[in-house]
Amino acid sequence: KMLTIDSHVPVPGRSSKYPFDDMEVGDSIYFDSERPASSARVASIRFVSKFQPGWKFLLRRASDKPGWRLWRVK
Repeated sequence: KMLTIDSHVPVPGRSSKYPFDDMEVGDSIYFDSERPASSARVASIRFVSKFQPGWKFLLRRASDKPGWRLWRVK
């Protein structure tokens, strides 16, 4: 089978379930239950180790409503 070489095809950007790239220090994401919040925390750890080593995220219970928040703190 013959393979074709394509030129000038743009590489698709990273896709993520979470908008970590767009977050500024002090921004947070709200989750209504612990399980998706914990998944986001794990994803944030991976994001930081691969793309933004100087960044830090923190997961805590939300104080403004029942649920959890993941903050970008650094």
